[in-house]
Amino acid sequence: MTDKLISEIKNIADFSAADIDLFLNSLSETFIKKGEHFLMLGNVSRHIGYIKSGLMMYYKIIDGVEVPADFAKENEWVAYLKSFSTGSISDMSIKAIEVTQILTLSNTAMIELFNKQPKFLALRNYYVELSFLRNIEHTSALSTLNAKQRYYKFMKDRSDLINRVPQYYIAAYLGIKPQSLSRIRK
Repeated sequence: MTDKLISEIKNIADFSAADIDLFLNSLSETFIKKGEHFLMLGNVSRHIGYIKSGLMMYYKIIDGVEVPADFAKENEWVAYLKSFSTGSISDMSIKAIEVTQILTLSNTAMIELFNKQPKFLALRNYYVELSFLRNIEHTSALSTLNAKQRYYKFMKDRSDLINRVPQYYIAAYLGIKPQSLSRIRK
């Protein structure tokens, strides 16, 4: 699955074999059990991760309920950029919904990469922009689409998550009551 990551980053910028080796040697592989956290509320995010397999959820606790802000699955990056970039305390959590195999890159290792090969800044810029666009699209859908339209859009755009994410999380992510989602699905 690292081949997919290598192919992807080669499409973003012209990296040599030495650049790719430098990048891969900066990553650490780990497993996160279902229900365990990649980032806990109140901690500072010191790592970003590339998901080789599994599924994670960004969420906040509102009135004692986990409200998803987004999901990240295999072949996607996971990080809470607000905390990671600024070193501020996180107001969001990220946890595994499935057992997740992840390649992590520490903030320190990332800075070293930028210093050794400035072309790696192109990767950061690309992924930050992608994250920004995805967040804008979700926010726009929440404010302009009705519940049924939001669910159909989710089915179209994120169909691979329909059977992987519990329905109550999908409902909360879409700003819909679970009962309403059940009616829409029928």
